[in-house]
Amino acid sequence: MSYHDDNFGEWQDMHEEGMVEFYHQVQRESVEKVCKQCGETVRLRRQYVICNDCADMNEGSRPQW
Repeated sequence: MSYHDDNFGEWQDMHEEGMVEFYHQVQRESVEKVCKQCGETVRLRRQYVICNDCADMNEGSRPQW
């Protein structure tokens, strides 16, 4: 089973000890915000200003839209 969120994208290895709990912690800490790059409304941790999709694009691991 995989999980997705706007902070880290796809969470693949959820069988690793503590990963499900960490995922739920990230979800509890996330608030609705507008990504500073794409303008989409997403749920991010308070200290983040761009979503995972934009971060991946900036790092060259995603094609630009």
